[in-house]
Amino acid sequence: MTTFIDPYSSSRETTEGTVFSVTGGDWNELVTEIGATKEERIVVNMGPQHPSTHGVLRLVLELEGETVTEVRCGIGYLHTGIEKNIEYRSWTQGVTFVTRMDYLSPLFNETAYCLATEKLLGITNDVPERASAIRVLMMELNRISSHMVALGTGALELGAITPMFFAFRERERVLDIFEMISGLRMNMAYIRPGGVQQDLPAGATQKIRETVKEMRKAFKDNATLLIGNSIWMKRTEGIGYLDLAGCTTLGITGPVLRSTGLLGIFVRLNHIAVTKIMILMLLQQIHAMCTVDS
Repeated sequence: MTTFIDPYSSSRETTEGTVFSVTGGDWNELVTEIGATKEERIVVNMGPQHPSTHGVLRLVLELEGETVTEVRCGIGYLHTGIEKNIEYRSWTQGVTFVTRMDYLSPLFNETAYCLATEKLLGITNDVPERASAIRVLMMELNRISSHMVALGTGALELGAITPMFFAFRERERVLDIFEMISGLRMNMAYIRPGGVQQDLPAGATQKIRETVKEMRKAFKDNATLLIGNSIWMKRTEGIGYLDLAGCTTLGITGPVLRSTGLLGIFVRLNHIAVTKIMILMLLQQIHAMCTVDS
């Protein structure tokens, strides 16, 4: 039997078993490669303690001037032992872990976890339709708040401050709804196995309708600020282009897939927490929005 020794992962024996310490010691090897090519290039370590990667991603960049010639990704920092922790928790307690995997889209992780849990327990068909509708509603609002962070911070990093103010203003409106419904603005653990934590409180439906109406107007201002900004367009248009074949290969969905020109929208019924009638209603709304945009 051959024993493999990882130079970057030392181990020690404890009363609870073997404990491994991962050090990521490949940095020295990367630095020695700087002079391997004739071009003058710099190797920069970005993350995982970088403000824009905040502990979840490490990037080793090779730079030639201001051009990134090569990127090496170090993934796995997001793990944090979540799976092992959930093994010692109840099904409901597991939601509090997965909701923190992505603090910008916590409700999507909660839903994915609960759908899997319900399938394992054989209670998928026992989830009330109203609870399923609330799940979809909360996820769609969460998607808006997440996109506002992406657009706002993206514009800020390119030197445009006003779009960030507008984007975060709309995000705050969504978080106000989350706080009203669940009591928390982030990492709500609102979606639970079997349904949701609680029904919508009194006045929530009216507040959502009013907020959506206000956001529709505000989104036009955001679009004008970004699309009308020559710096934003030059830094984003045609960058990281992904065609239909690439999206299909990588399993890309959503706005990125629609940007390839694909008119049809494919829905896997067993992965959607709504009934067929609700799916048809959602598709009709999306089709109407695409028709107006075109």
